[in-house]
Amino acid sequence: MKRKTAFLYACLICVSLTACGKSQHTDETVEVQIESIGSEVTSQSGVSTSSGQTASGQEFAEIQPQKDRKPIKVAIMGAPAEEILKKADEALVNTNYCIEPVICSDYDQPNAMVLNGEADASLYENQVFLDSYNKKNSTDLTIAERVYYEPLALFGGSVTDLSSIPSNVKVAVIKGDVNKARALYLLEQKGLIELKPDVYYQASMEDVTANPHHLSIEEVDFSAGWPDTSAYGLIICDYNRAMLSGIDPETSLGDENRNSGILDMFSICLVTDKSKAGNDKTNQLSKALNSKETEDFIKQTYHDSVVDYR
Repeated sequence: MKRKTAFLYACLICVSLTACGKSQHTDETVEVQIESIGSEVTSQSGVSTSSGQTASGQEFAEIQPQKDRKPIKVAIMGAPAEEILKKADEALVNTNYCIEPVICSDYDQPNAMVLNGEADASLYENQVFLDSYNKKNSTDLTIAERVYYEPLALFGGSVTDLSSIPSNVKVAVIKGDVNKARALYLLEQKGLIELKPDVYYQASMEDVTANPHHLSIEEVDFSAGWPDTSAYGLIICDYNRAMLSGIDPETSLGDENRNSGILDMFSICLVTDKSKAGNDKTNQLSKALNSKETEDFIKQTYHDSVVDYR
C-alpha cells in the first residue's frame, strides 16, 4: 500500500511539472490527469485536508500548476546561457514564474528586445559591452546580477604547442577593440609578446614592445564560423563561441588568469531595463540563478570553461 501511494504522489508531481507554455488542450489534459490521480490517492490513503496532508498525516509537496506560471523571457545567444537558465528554472517550480529563454541571432538583438518589452532581461554580455552599448544608444540598461565568466582562451590552428611557435604566425581574434586588447593581454600572459606597462585591457598593437615570433593579429567575424585552422596558427576567443562552433574547450592551449578585476569586467551579466530592476520577476530570476543547484550545475557541467561568478 505504501509503495503504491508513493508512486501515485510521484506521478502527481511529474504531471504538474509539464513544460511552461503548453497549449490549452494540454493544460486541460493535465487537469484531468491530476484529478484522476488525486482521486485514486484519496481512495488509497485517506481524505486530503486543506493543510496539504492526508487524513493519515502524510505530507506532500504543493506544486504550482504549470498553466498558472507566468513566463520570464530572457534573451540570449545560445549556450551556455540556455542550459544554465533551464537549470535555474527548476528553482522556480513552486513559484508563479517559469523561465523562457529566447535565442537571438545577433549581438545587438537581446538588448533591443529588453528595451522594447519583448524580453524581461538578457543574459549574454559583460560590463564592458553593456557600457559601450548604453553610450552608443543613449540607453539605460542595468546589471541585475553577475552570473558567470567565460575565460578568453587560446586554441591551436597550425600551432599545437606554445613552446614551439614558428615566425610570422597569424592569430585570429574576435572583432572589436575590447576583444583585441583582451587577446593581446592574454598573449602577454603566456609570454608570447610584451606590452607597455599597465595597459592591460586598453592595449592596442601600438602598445606591443616585443614580438619575438612576429605574430600578426587579424580580427575575424566568428559568426561566419570557426576560422580556417590552416590559415591561422592560433585562434583566440571565449569558450562560449568555441562550444557553439563545436570545439571542445578542453583542447585549448591556455586561457586568461582569473582575478577579481577580470571577473568584474568580463563576467556575463543578467541585464534588464532600469525600470524593471528590483521588480518581482527580476528578483525571482536572480534568486533562481543564485541557487545552490545552479551554482553546482555550472561547476559540474563546464569544468572551468565556464566559471560561476560567486
